[in-house]
Amino acid sequence: MNLALRIVALVWILGYLLASCGPILGGHLFVGALALAGGILFFPLWVIGIVVLGVLIWLTNPNRP
Repeated sequence: MNLALRIVALVWILGYLLASCGPILGGHLFVGALALAGGILFFPLWVIGIVVLGVLIWLTNPNRP
């Protein structure tokens, strides 16, 4: 379970970065601007998701004291 949560956290982090910054780095300025604006809008939800995944990873860690 812990490994699956770590993979989900990796996809969550990289997916957000790719979706919000990928088009502008690829040279698509209009689509990139829309994606960047959406990325800024959804940033608080992304942070909440990271915190939730981090807590779940910590709780399912088999080496937890």
